[in-house]
Amino acid sequence: MDSIRTYVSPQLREPILIAAFAGWNDASEAATFAARFLVDQWGARKMADIDPEEFYVFTETRPQVRVPGRFQRYIQWPANEFFYHVNQQGERDFVVLVGVEPQLRWRTFTEGVIGFCRQHGITMVVTLGALVADIPHTGPVRLSGTASPSWLARRLRALGVTPTRYAGPTGIVGVLNAAAARRRLAVAGLWGSTPEYLSASPNPKVALAMLETLSALIDLDVNLADLRELEAQFDREVDEVLASNPELEAYVRQLEEEEAQEEAPPEEERPRSEQEPLPSGEDLIRELEEYLRRRRSQSGPEA
Repeated sequence: MDSIRTYVSPQLREPILIAAFAGWNDASEAATFAARFLVDQWGARKMADIDPEEFYVFTETRPQVRVPGRFQRYIQWPANEFFYHVNQQGERDFVVLVGVEPQLRWRTFTEGVIGFCRQHGITMVVTLGALVADIPHTGPVRLSGTASPSWLARRLRALGVTPTRYAGPTGIVGVLNAAAARRRLAVAGLWGSTPEYLSASPNPKVALAMLETLSALIDLDVNLADLRELEAQFDREVDEVLASNPELEAYVRQLEEEEAQEEAPPEEERPRSEQEPLPSGEDLIRELEEYLRRRRSQSGPEA
């Protein structure tokens, strides 16, 4: 695809592509947060990107103006970037695609990504996604997913990932997974569930759960200590809010009781507008989200 601009072509050993896209597939930014964490921890180098011109309605996904210095300004366009990492501890290398879900020409977009995989010897595609659900933040993160062929599906189930039975509207990761499977690439899609009352904040707990499972699935060479510290800080901040707000605390306890009574599968890939409304406490939810944003802005840029 002419829209993919390649800057370097390193010699990679049977690389695995890990992909995450901001937007409909990325509740709490957990999926893209996880992918960017890998890029940062690895110091991964940029390999290629996708020209956004064909794939976005710029009146809906607007370019951003940045001002790096006095009298200077530049335009930041919606980015889909490939980064590569040479895995010194394993037999396979990695390519990470971090992007923004396109609005136009999805088949062209996915065929371009598959063509890139063929060109660079990528034989496995792993996509990350996140969805909102009526669950408490206090329990283990729910992970669901799909995989093909059967040996990869069995490995995913052995790691405690629930096979998804979702049928309905999908996002770009669903289309990419289907296109990769048609081309006989090994494919895994991993989804993490995030509590709806925390949906406005990047959720390191969900990102950590996905990366821990991914590490066991494909032997990632990555140190997750920094992400575990972020998870602990995140939990402390949420607990602080709950301790000062009995009504919100009661709402979370209600979710815990409901989860204990019935282990329902997550409502995977349903956009927030199609999900059931929260039973109560919307003002409290906004208060919690605003508090978390203030705490993060006071502590400086996120990792």
